[in-house]
Amino acid sequence: MNCRVPQPCYIGKLPMEIISQIFMLAAHGDTPSGFPQSVMLPHALASVDLRWRTVALCNHGLWSSVVIDLQKVIRNQISEGLTLLTTMITRSGCSSVDITIRAQQGPMSGTEEMMRKKRDFTKTMSRYADCMPAIFNLLFREMYRWRSLEIISDTWMPIHSALQLLNERRTEGSSALRLESIKLKRTNDYLSRFWLFCPSIMKMVEGTMFAALLGPTSQDVPAQSPPLPKLRNIVLYGVHLNWTNFLHYTLGATPNRSPTVSHSIQSLELSHHSGEVRPTSDEFSGILEACPCLQNLVLRYSGPLAGLSRQVSLPLLKQLHYGYSCVGDDVGLFSGLHAPNLITLSLEARSLSTAYSPTQDDGEDDIDRLLKYCATHFLFPKLQKLSLYNVNAAVNTFALLMDATPTLLHLLLHRTPNALPALLPIQKSLAGAGVPCPALESIYIFPSSHKDSLIVTLKERSKSCPRFAEWLCEEMLEGGITVFFGCSRVV
Repeated sequence: MNCRVPQPCYIGKLPMEIISQIFMLAAHGDTPSGFPQSVMLPHALASVDLRWRTVALCNHGLWSSVVIDLQKVIRNQISEGLTLLTTMITRSGCSSVDITIRAQQGPMSGTEEMMRKKRDFTKTMSRYADCMPAIFNLLFREMYRWRSLEIISDTWMPIHSALQLLNERRTEGSSALRLESIKLKRTNDYLSRFWLFCPSIMKMVEGTMFAALLGPTSQDVPAQSPPLPKLRNIVLYGVHLNWTNFLHYTLGATPNRSPTVSHSIQSLELSHHSGEVRPTSDEFSGILEACPCLQNLVLRYSGPLAGLSRQVSLPLLKQLHYGYSCVGDDVGLFSGLHAPNLITLSLEARSLSTAYSPTQDDGEDDIDRLLKYCATHFLFPKLQKLSLYNVNAAVNTFALLMDATPTLLHLLLHRTPNALPALLPIQKSLAGAGVPCPALESIYIFPSSHKDSLIVTLKERSKSCPRFAEWLCEEMLEGGITVFFGCSRVV
């Protein structure tokens, strides 16, 4: 009988340093942070054999993604459910850690879903909130190692409980000197459509914003230097704060003094806030002024309803995503924003209930006024990429905008069919030969049902400009179509 000799495992011949790097790429390479596979992979690697376990335990960075799923914590009882958290903290050694707390409830019945939408209430939300003190009691001990903090919940109570702990001043321990990113997300977008915040009994956010992160030495006065020197990214998605408090204590803004340029926020997102909890014009203007190095700004159904109270200059701003809802002074916001080096602009629309605000106007032509203002005042002379999502404006308005953006390279149209005819040569409102957006390299449209209109536009443009005589058309898996001109396609 022939016996097959087992082949040697070649990875066993590699030096431990290379195996350690392979483990890092497997756990943190291209896998999104917080993805279940990446969370449990270090434990799986450490369970293969003694050599792999030694490599895994010696590589503290391998355990740097700390994910707490409250659904699993409750299922295993709170004390036992936190065993995994304690293990990750211990094995991460002194390396910087990325913390994610999930307070999402997973699949729900139709009745629970409607209840969540209308009242922000479910059977488990208070149990999630009750878990927060035990979790932060463990995390606060290692605060000096925090690199990022992300809390995701589909109800308000767990977020509110976490904010109470983060806003409570501590008498001992260290500050979050390594913290680079704060993301607080309440994913129930439905409730942000209403003017009144829900649940109203927990609308107020008390305390000094993120006082626990500032260390025990902070006083009841605004910081005289950046309190969180490495903080670069802030996302407040459906989560509101005491905006004035946030401006002075978290961003460290003081009257007649600009923040240190090297210690400033580079990415800021405010999304899905009910009308009554949005920042005022003065508060939002102050927040932007406290971020002179801002490069990416996302303002999705949030921000002041009356525009900016004064001119704010953001010379380093490269990307702006603005979600408008026919509520508030969009032109007032854009007119007060000076961003001459903006490269990417995204506009997103949604339909709202008719009773959003007690002072709401019809708002039917708001987007027309905004687009016309951007075009006639040449706000973004270096614009290269324009994305329009569900933007319903007149063809003439789009034509005016296309005429005013000769530097545009990439155009994305998502359910915005009226923008295609604006690319036709005959739609140019300005005198002279040529076509709108002469430097255009690609067009993406969704859905593909607008393909006929796209082909007509392409043929007409090719007649007026030889550069557009050849194009490559690709149908995308998600149902859209991308057109590349010349050699602009990036492999």
